Amino acid sequence: MKKILCIFLASFICLFSVSCSNNTTTREYKDIEIVDDKYRNYYEIFVWSFYDSNGDGIGDINGVTEKLDYIKDLGFNGIWLMPITSGYSYHKYDVTDYYNVDANYGTLDDFKTLITNAHEKNIDVIIDLVINHTSSHHSWFTEATDFIKKYGEPGGTYGNYFNFDTEAKSGYSKITGTNYYYEAQFWSEMPDLNLDNENVKNEISNIMEFWLDLGCDGFRLDAVTSYYTNNVEKNVEFLSWLNTKAKSIKEDCYIVGEAWINSDTGIRQYYNSGIDSFFTFTLSSGEGNIASTVKDNNKKRGESLNTLLKNLDTIYDIGILAPFLSNHDMNRITNFVGSANFTKIKFVQGLLSLMKGNTFVYYGEEIGMVSSNTDPNRRLPIRWSISDSKGKVTKLPDGGSISSNTYKFGSVEDNCADEDSILNYYKYSNYLRNANPEIARGSTTIFNSYTTTNPNVSVFQRSWNGNKITIVVNLSGEETYDVELNKDELGYSGMTHYLCSTVTDRVTFNENKNIVSLPPYSISIFR
Repeated sequence: MKKILCIFLASFICLFSVSCSNNTTTREYKDIEIVDDKYRNYYEIFVWSFYDSNGDGIGDINGVTEKLDYIKDLGFNGIWLMPITSGYSYHKYDVTDYYNVDANYGTLDDFKTLITNAHEKNIDVIIDLVINHTSSHHSWFTEATDFIKKYGEPGGTYGNYFNFDTEAKSGYSKITGTNYYYEAQFWSEMPDLNLDNENVKNEISNIMEFWLDLGCDGFRLDAVTSYYTNNVEKNVEFLSWLNTKAKSIKEDCYIVGEAWINSDTGIRQYYNSGIDSFFTFTLSSGEGNIASTVKDNNKKRGESLNTLLKNLDTIYDIGILAPFLSNHDMNRITNFVGSANFTKIKFVQGLLSLMKGNTFVYYGEEIGMVSSNTDPNRRLPIRWSISDSKGKVTKLPDGGSISSNTYKFGSVEDNCADEDSILNYYKYSNYLRNANPEIARGSTTIFNSYTTTNPNVSVFQRSWNGNKITIVVNLSGEETYDVELNKDELGYSGMTHYLCSTVTDRVTFNENKNIVSLPPYSISIFR
């Protein structure tokens, strides 16, 4: 049964008891009711680079627990932890032990504490489930290859756990000293599992049961399009098995898959598996549909957003969308928007917050961190404070380097103190999303007539659970628009919320004339 939880969002404890609001704020926070279901605002964390609770220079599980208030105060009620299981590399996507927390990150007891504390704050926690491959140092693989080296052919307990062949196929690596090769599509250090093998499937089932029994709320599935390379039908079939198995263990567990496909219809095929969500890659990065909507050379931005919303509603007719702008494999938002475009950096997050489904935000985006074109530099530590070293991660991911531009917009502490910061914009965009549950869950109706009159304006509604809201967006970064609304057509009582990209701007509404005045890059909500 869905629960409604009332939370107070008027005060914020961000870091070292620093408040992220003050008496002069123009963004008003009130008591709101948050629907407790699978629709959530997720915050993606690379534990290594988040918060160091024990002073060893590396982030850890206890560090995440310490920052739960920070995460909640930002308006997130879900956390996705990148791999926390034992791994040979810094990123942990090469798993060596599926049943333990990596020693750098802490212990299973630490994880249990995190889960307990998160649930007390109504925050769900999902973890990366990496089952396309293991580490080449995993005991399954070392025992399987040792058998081949000794007997000249696959066999033993783990002989069928991996894909061995005497032919040097694409994506295969050689076992030194033998005539055999093994499939490793990503990297020779990450051998692919044989997902057709029943023993492997039993292992996966046991792994899921282990973490779900610990209180984990679900999984992010890594690299689902590579389970069976270039074979959508088999990938979907396996995902259907996995979904059924996971839901038999924990009926309400949430699963989101990484189907890295730059086509909505391509991603949509994977929803036939019954998995709750797949990341909407078409919306992400500088080439994605959200950033493209506000490109400087786009003269019909309202039409672009209307078309985008219509296509998403039409194509994704089942499941829960999982829109995002950036993640650990991509350059950060500031990189693809441009560090000089301070208001646009914020506004693309505002557009993300208007998308249906579960939004996912990568840690550090709330302070406008800058990355470079390597994975380690996309996973650098968040900076909590310039003056206080508490929680500071000092050991960078292998190959990572901090530049003078990495923290261009300051630390978390700096952002909390600045009413006009990126962080405070993120906070309010999540607040609006939480205060208006129709945004994530509702069906969409688009009113193209307003866009015909004002090319940079979009007007649409979301209807859910017998309620509807009207959303009016100005997608221009330069112009203010006065839009006359048809109250009878839209059926609103008045304007309830608005969000501008600068805290000094205001959306105003003349109730007598039904004219809303929208400054550049602004969003208003009518109910």
